[in-house]
Amino acid sequence: MAANEKVFWYSLLASFIVILMLGFANPAMFAQGSNETAYVIKIKSFGFVPTFMVVNSGSTVTWANQAGTAQLLSMENAFSPQMLGPGMNWSYRFNRPGMYEYRTTGLVGILVVD
Repeated sequence: MAANEKVFWYSLLASFIVILMLGFANPAMFAQGSNETAYVIKIKSFGFVPTFMVVNSGSTVTWANQAGTAQLLSMENAFSPQMLGPGMNWSYRFNRPGMYEYRTTGLVGILVVD
């Protein structure tokens, strides 16, 4: 095998190894903290995404305002109303099982906590 061929194959092998290593280097693997699933409910101008969600007791749910206007998020029997400006997020940890209705002006969603 010629020297140029060896250089080509070694370069190809090295590139493959680097790509393989980068594929397994998921930043979330190195994050410290719990194994808790990230639950996000997006507030859009046309509704919540998703409008129905089931989570385990002890889970934290985050609402992300992507509607482009300020939204007043409320949920009776859980938390006091929260004003979310455009692009703002707000999180709440649910420790009590139950069915909760969350809303903003004209939008309604359901959260079930097991």
